[in-house]
Amino acid sequence: MISKFRISLVLALLLTLAIAVPVYAGGWAVITLDELPTGVIAGELFTVGFTVLQHGITPMTDLDPTILAVSPDGEKFIVLAKPEGKPGHYAATLTFPTKGKWNWTIQAFTMEQKMPVLSVAAPSIASAPGIKAEPVKESSTSLSLIVRWLALGLGLIGLTLAFRRKSRLAVALTALCLTVGIGLFITGSAVPAVEAGSESPVKVANVESLSQVELGQQLFVAKGCITCHTNAKVSNSSDYWTIDFTGATNLTNFSASPEILRIRLKNPKDAKSDTQMPNLGLSDAEIEALIAFINSK
Repeated sequence: MISKFRISLVLALLLTLAIAVPVYAGGWAVITLDELPTGVIAGELFTVGFTVLQHGITPMTDLDPTILAVSPDGEKFIVLAKPEGKPGHYAATLTFPTKGKWNWTIQAFTMEQKMPVLSVAAPSIASAPGIKAEPVKESSTSLSLIVRWLALGLGLIGLTLAFRRKSRLAVALTALCLTVGIGLFITGSAVPAVEAGSESPVKVANVESLSQVELGQQLFVAKGCITCHTNAKVSNSSDYWTIDFTGATNLTNFSASPEILRIRLKNPKDAKSDTQMPNLGLSDAEIEALIAFINSK
């Protein structure tokens, strides 16, 4: 009789093969985020875009990628991404129900790549559900305008009477009415600007202050570098897919001059014409952050 241990071992091997065979048969891809998400607020729509490249080179179309998000409390939701723009590019709109540090992954083709932890901020008071800014009532504005004109009109009438009768009391009342009327016009002109500014809800973006190295580490994951390059400096690096057989350099103890890395990251083929490394369309700021991380100790 076959022991339970041997049965478990065989099942484990079959499961490993089921996962590994598609990868070795060419069934792997690089998932690259357009940009690192920032300013995400609970309860508000947020769009994320990404590109799927088979072997990091060929754009993959006709896929049905999904995004799985998990809250600190274990709450989950899945969103389907749809093709958008260039071949191989997809986008999904998400709404995170609560604030906190959300874990999330993108599944596309045979890959399910974990992305950097996403910080979701609580909604501001002005944008919270059920709280609305009170509109400025038109009647109060009209009344204020009438008072201004009335005070100014009385002042002008008083000025006429003061000249005719030469009364000190009339002169005093005239001065008072003119002062009030002119003052109301001056202060009234500044009110609309203040009121208009209060109509727009203030959104406080929860953007964490990251060092260049920390930002580079997140980009190393978000841009898909970790799919081909092993790098133990990435926190919990074992949680991510890394295709070890691609021949890509192990970057754990690697360092190079910023000038060389800058050329290679900007356009890999400028550094080596036959390279398999894709051009990820990195911005200058992203390149500098990646250089800082790659050369970090």
